[in-house]
Amino acid sequence: MGSNKVQTLAIHAGSRLSGSFAQGITPPLHLAAVSYFDDAQRLDQSLDGRDFVYTRISAQNVVLLEEAVAALEGAEACVCYASGMAALRAVLEAQSLKPGDRVVMPADGYGATRALFKSVLAARQVELFPMLLSEAKALGKIAALRPKFVLAESITNPLLSVPDLPKLAQSCRDAGAKFAVDATFASPVLQQAHLNGADYAVQSTTKWINGHSDAMGGTTSGKRELIEPLRAARVLEGGILGPFEAWLTLRGIRTLPIRIKVHSQNAQHVANRLRESSVLDRVIYPGLSSHPNHGIAQRVLTGGFGGMLAFEIKGASRREAFRFLECVRLAKPAPSLGDVTTLVMHPATASARRMTAAERETAGIRENLIRVSVGLEDPDDIADDLIQAVQRALEH
Repeated sequence: MGSNKVQTLAIHAGSRLSGSFAQGITPPLHLAAVSYFDDAQRLDQSLDGRDFVYTRISAQNVVLLEEAVAALEGAEACVCYASGMAALRAVLEAQSLKPGDRVVMPADGYGATRALFKSVLAARQVELFPMLLSEAKALGKIAALRPKFVLAESITNPLLSVPDLPKLAQSCRDAGAKFAVDATFASPVLQQAHLNGADYAVQSTTKWINGHSDAMGGTTSGKRELIEPLRAARVLEGGILGPFEAWLTLRGIRTLPIRIKVHSQNAQHVANRLRESSVLDRVIYPGLSSHPNHGIAQRVLTGGFGGMLAFEIKGASRREAFRFLECVRLAKPAPSLGDVTTLVMHPATASARRMTAAERETAGIRENLIRVSVGLEDPDDIADDLIQAVQRALEH
């Protein structure tokens, strides 16, 4: 460094470790947005992505997270984004769609995804065809439409339909369509969408993968030839994940398999309890034999049916649904999922908020529908809380 002046020492002292061969059990957090090189040749090479120099190009913690998610997905490569929506947008933008082309997406899926697709595709004069991809006739519709791009959800948000991904993937291949799956609800623990035929497996890592509601993020995984163009585009477009968020998410991944196992067990128990209640019209959970896609779920999901369930409050309007949100004591009313805490929300005004009334009606998202992300509390405590909240909501 060559200086003993306090002003210089305060900035440069303690910036490099020396003399230790120790490696931390957990990866260090690399917060520096920019790095420098004593060797100009190495600096030059780093600007092509051969080393870490600027976090918009590549960052240590993000690379570690990408390696971990790719391994979980059974994919060759993965690219991280600042959110799940950013990951979906990047995949959609990467498709060479032209006026008159057709795109298929789930009619009963996430409302913000639908709003995104409607906006982007309308600008390109591309036709959008929402359909219920869990229905057997969807395969024939795809064959007839011959779309260029198809998006599915591993388990739909919020109605928890379960499409047959291997069959959908084959139908897309036969039609010449690229196939993407928003695999957030299942997580890579219950279903590896890429290994089930998806060209792109998209995760909102904000949810189950992080698992603690303290870091937003998204990933897309698949074959290297499809992922590398996304990585190159991210360098220019700047939708990067911060190092702290990447570090937190990687921390969450360490407990993902055991968390998903307990979330699934708890959700199955809570669904069974709710099914006995006389104040509910319908309990929706893929692990129930009454679920219309229960047989498909048994085939395409491994090790459980997930931590998400939904139910309809008998005779309720939006007023009673809102009252339910105010009456829970253990669960938290919040528009997200995948946390260790049980979360409840009203889909018609949250996940489906950006859908029109007609679109919600077609999907089957009614005012009396409640979505539950089942947490890691005692499952009887969760069930008791939900039932008492429904009863109190109806009393008022």
